[in-house]
Amino acid sequence: MANMKRPGGEVTVDFGTLNPKQKLFCRSRTRYTAYGGARGGGKTHVLRIKAFGGALYNPGIKILIVRREYPELEQNIILPMRAMIPQEIASYNGTMRMMFFANGSTIKFGHYGVNDDLEYQGQEYDWIFMEEATQFTERQFRTLGACLRGATKMPRRMYLTCNPGGIGHIWVKRLFIDREYDEEKGENGKDYTFIPATVDDNPQLLEASPEYKQMLDLLPED
Repeated sequence: MANMKRPGGEVTVDFGTLNPKQKLFCRSRTRYTAYGGARGGGKTHVLRIKAFGGALYNPGIKILIVRREYPELEQNIILPMRAMIPQEIASYNGTMRMMFFANGSTIKFGHYGVNDDLEYQGQEYDWIFMEEATQFTERQFRTLGACLRGATKMPRRMYLTCNPGGIGHIWVKRLFIDREYDEEKGENGKDYTFIPATVDDNPQLLEASPEYKQMLDLLPED
């Protein structure tokens, strides 16, 4: 719960309750933080909360939230965030696909397909969120990482959510699970944090949908 002063009174924002793993994700201070594992771990929800909180408490911050395909980005990120964030705090421009906060912060929503490299070259952001990171190539990850720059002293960070599998499974596993780094390329293990998530870490989901674990057990083993 947070209160934001606005002309005419205060606006109350309810962030809800985070589970211990989600709190670790929000408190991480390394350059790259990945929150991954099984389905149902509350990864997308905490991404929305972290981005919203970052914009609210860091006036002027520039945030990018990116997913491979726009329809999934709109359904899972944009629409829930628009419903969660009071209009007195932020307005949404559908043409620009940006959310503008009263304190000068912005959140840009972008999709990043296999041929969209030029769209992100030269851009500058303080925080970048990669939703479903294993759907991206390592080249795309590095291209976005190069956008973590700017003239302000805001700490530059990238937050990733992911499930096993996908085109990016190998590089995500190498950096965040196996922790194998190429020092000649400037990779430093201190920059990477991995927070494992399971459906058991998300009691709110299990309470609302007790049959969810049974549904997961019916999926193919791989």
